[in-house]
Amino acid sequence: MEPREWVRSLEPRGVSARSDRARTLVICFPHSGGWAESFSTWREHIRRLDGDVDPPGVELLAVQYPGHGDRIAEEPETDVRVMAEAISAELAALDPVRSLLFGHSFGAMVAYETARLLERAGTAPAALGVSGARAPSAAPAVSHDVAALPDERLWRRVVELGGVDPSLAEDPELRELLLSALRADITAHGRYVSAPPVGRLGVDIRCYLGSEDPLVPGDVGPEWAAWTTGSLATRVRRGGHFHLFENPRDLLADLLRERVGAGSGAAA
Repeated sequence: MEPREWVRSLEPRGVSARSDRARTLVICFPHSGGWAESFSTWREHIRRLDGDVDPPGVELLAVQYPGHGDRIAEEPETDVRVMAEAISAELAALDPVRSLLFGHSFGAMVAYETARLLERAGTAPAALGVSGARAPSAAPAVSHDVAALPDERLWRRVVELGGVDPSLAEDPELRELLLSALRADITAHGRYVSAPPVGRLGVDIRCYLGSEDPLVPGDVGPEWAAWTTGSLATRVRRGGHFHLFENPRDLLADLLRERVGAGSGAAA
């Protein structure tokens, strides 16, 4: 697939899985201040799982928000609905294949709204994975007030949560680039939950939470049941807010299962 403005393949150049064999697309939505390439480490895990899931043939895609990653020169967007409209339009234009949306933290809100629009257009995803996030009606883990913190305090908080590689945490140029996008994402999250969508999604939801997450308690998974007429499965995994990068293999194996069973459980 050729790179698009919002959605791009994370497969190495010239090795895109969009062939006759590609039957499942995993589309990832980053956290506040995050960028599409943060999910690149998932490629090898998916490659090892490919063939063990049904159906085989998986391509990893991710969303790049304006003001993030290689779109750093653009003005960040502060409206989740505007973001979802652009993303869903690109996804709806792809060849019809099985798709799985996965959003982490703030990305869970964007993924949920995107799933709603895709369902309305008749191209609903097979399942929605949400991670490190409360349901759309709940107060966000990072309050709107945090966006107004001075640069130093806001940056320190992000670093403490593990949202920035420690080797890059002292880079002043990186900090300047990321803080603008981070503030916009926090603002967008707050606006979305202050006026949550009306109605429920008809797609199965899989909720992944970190057992040691300082932002989102491990017992909030059931909140998502009110937001879908499909099944809900909750998995509490070892790790903090960024558990999805600490041990992604089991999460991906669960996400790629053909069907989701209702209930809750624990995963490694």
